[in-house]
Amino acid sequence: MAAVIIALIAGAQAGLAVRLGLGMLGVQFAIGAANDFGDADPDRLAKPSGPIPAGRLSPRTAAGIGVAAAGLGLLAAATVGAAVLAVGAVGLADGLVYDFRLKGTPLSWLPFAAGVGLLPLYAWLGARGTVPPAFAGVVALAVVAGAALALANALVDVAGDRRSGVASIATYLGARRTLFVSAALLVSSDIVAVASTMAIAGATPLLLVEACGCGLGLVGLGLAAARSYQAHAFVWEVQAVGIVVLGSAWLAVLNSAGLLTG
Repeated sequence: MAAVIIALIAGAQAGLAVRLGLGMLGVQFAIGAANDFGDADPDRLAKPSGPIPAGRLSPRTAAGIGVAAAGLGLLAAATVGAAVLAVGAVGLADGLVYDFRLKGTPLSWLPFAAGVGLLPLYAWLGARGTVPPAFAGVVALAVVAGAALALANALVDVAGDRRSGVASIATYLGARRTLFVSAALLVSSDIVAVASTMAIAGATPLLLVEACGCGLGLVGLGLAAARSYQAHAFVWEVQAVGIVVLGSAWLAVLNSAGLLTG
């Protein structure tokens, strides 16, 4: 969905935006299936309700779904162009590195953050065929937000990771420090987005400013819930929705002000 929204902001026609969205969806399905496949053994202890430990999905089926989804996702990306296919392939490789190498290590946040940073690049490049130099700032802010989300996601599994002996970033830092670092990264990225929006608000439709406020509110709700309930499963998802809303509105503000042309 985020890829479709960003592509539409960049000026893509609906058909092109859908193809970009399908490409990213296929890649994400492939990464998710590979994650279930790779976590089959530890999940039997930490998450017995998972699809493979619970018997709803066999490892062979998970592998087949992953291969098929990857093929369909990359095929959809290839219909847009070689450059978009390359970014999609890098995103797939990044996710597989997370699944099979870095998940369950203190560096697990790194591919997660990189993947979030690749998302706006993939969609904008697919929509316009090029990205301006200023877009590097958009990617950098997305990476920071992605790192915050990675930490929030790690908090969800911290109890199970401790039981199964997984050395995630949350078990390495501890729940309180992980929450603090995640909050600091989110607040930093939000300050940049909101401050730049307000700086050019005179040329910005009120709806976009309100959307930024809505996204900021959702992120704040997620942080408050994490503090109160010690990271229930929905917390990082609320933050993710908030980041998508805030980030999309911020991107639209920058685009309407002509800062992402060229």
